[in-house]
Amino acid sequence: MITATRVCYGGVHTRVLSVQGDGTPVVLLHGYADSADTWRALLTLFDNAGRAAIAVDLPGFGKADRRTAGPILPQLDSFVDALLEESDRPLVLMGNSLGACVSVRAAARRPNGVEAVITVDEPILADHWVARYVRRRRAPRLPRLLLAGARVPRRPLEYSVELLFRRLLYSKPAAADPAVIARWVESVPDSRALAGLANGAIAVARETRTGYAGMTIECPTLIVHGAKDRTIPVASSRMLHALIPHSELVVMPRSGHCPQLDDPAGLARIVLPFLGRALRAS
Repeated sequence: MITATRVCYGGVHTRVLSVQGDGTPVVLLHGYADSADTWRALLTLFDNAGRAAIAVDLPGFGKADRRTAGPILPQLDSFVDALLEESDRPLVLMGNSLGACVSVRAAARRPNGVEAVITVDEPILADHWVARYVRRRRAPRLPRLLLAGARVPRRPLEYSVELLFRRLLYSKPAAADPAVIARWVESVPDSRALAGLANGAIAVARETRTGYAGMTIECPTLIVHGAKDRTIPVASSRMLHALIPHSELVVMPRSGHCPQLDDPAGLARIVLPFLGRALRAS
């Protein structure tokens, strides 16, 4: 059974979804603009397998406190550091998209606190034209126009946001879970909120423009990517795999940017055996 509680890490109050079980706990970190809810199906599968796990809302997302002004990545790093410090044992970090980036950074920064890392659709090594554009331009046009333009009526905005996230998150937009899409639509109440999300995503892209330069990952690492990801190409995870010589790479042929939504059972079939191998070896 999934239990929801309120906790505080490093001065940030947030929500934790957890399941009881054995073994090293797995900490699930969601992607940009998402929340711990994205992991509910996987948490249920972990619960069925007897694997302890928690999913947290990162600062500024879900039901966590807002972030303060300034760079985003240092705030996420500090939050995860505080979470690791609260534990009396090393933890497994598993993250999707931005959560994958945060997990890798934490493993490099705190090797004694992270027993293994699992990345799902790693984003920051992407080198497609969109990534290059937002990293190099001083003021991308879309967010500026959204902030300056007239207010978009609610219904057209909802329709546009729904279409956008169906395509960005799922391999088959028509098969998207209506409850998941409704949660995303609710998180974007107006065009200014949409612009704010776009500006934040651009800020993260710029903050991570050097990738993982200078970082060393020594713990067991599993890299997973959905072959049908329309947001981040599989090449990004292949590059991460090349940077971590001992890592394992698995491409899920029918999943998009969020395999935990597209195929949670398939993701669990990949992750649980890896945990068995990696944690025995450590």
